[in-house]
Amino acid sequence: MTKGNDTGDAAKKLAELEDSIGKIKGGYAELGQYMEVLKEISSRYFRLMDLYTKHGRISVDLAAPDIKDPISKEIVRILLDRADKEEGSNLSEITRELKKIRGTASRRIVRERILRLEALGFVKKTQMGKTALYSLSESLVEKWHSLLFGNKE
Repeated sequence: MTKGNDTGDAAKKLAELEDSIGKIKGGYAELGQYMEVLKEISSRYFRLMDLYTKHGRISVDLAAPDIKDPISKEIVRILLDRADKEEGSNLSEITRELKKIRGTASRRIVRERILRLEALGFVKKTQMGKTALYSLSESLVEKWHSLLFGNKE
């Protein structure tokens, strides 16, 4: 082999080596991004576990400290548990759930508490024909979200 050919081979191998190092650096950068996502998820998980450990459950008091009476707190908790119902829950459904939890519940008291929670901005009312349906307000949902998962991105 000639000296010129050896130099060309060395330059080619050096270029391949630089390309490989570039690919490895790109892989590490991508891995770093995944590690940041994992760090964020684990941070949120530990925050939830900390709240659960301190309070025994994710307490309504954290998102809505203005709610003082236990019946209203239970109503908010019921609406939170039923949040998968897009249209909301009617008074009878809420009263029935409250009765399961407390052993007793009155539609009149539930209606009074719902109206008070609506006036405070924690509950929203949707009219479906003659039936009023209630669900958590967007502002309360956002408050819960930021408490549990940090600020929305």
